[in-house]
Amino acid sequence: MSGDRVNANTMILYSLYSMGRMEQIWGEDCLEFKPERWVSEKGRNLHIPSYKFIAFQAGPRSCLGKNISFIQMKIIAIALLQNFQFEVMEENNVRPRLSVLLHMKHGLKVKVRSNSHEQQ
Repeated sequence: MSGDRVNANTMILYSLYSMGRMEQIWGEDCLEFKPERWVSEKGRNLHIPSYKFIAFQAGPRSCLGKNISFIQMKIIAIALLQNFQFEVMEENNVRPRLSVLLHMKHGLKVKVRSNSHEQQ
């Protein structure tokens, strides 16, 4: 809501990648990976306005699958975290691979250990 005037029939383009890294939107630590941005001190999801995080679009044309995708993501995370321990390797070279879908160019190198090993 900058107050800038936009004329009719003007094409507006925005970059999701850039918006996810803007200090004006996310603060001084915008380039840091901080999952706690999305979780309250009580462990509940924080409401982030759809116009601030627009991966699922915003307003009346938001993605119909947004809620189910979050439920699926939580189920998978719970299953993985209950059964495995993950340790991110220090030598990661985290770089984006630019495409329509944003991927990590070199992947995310982690050491995975089964929790069932410890229970035996």
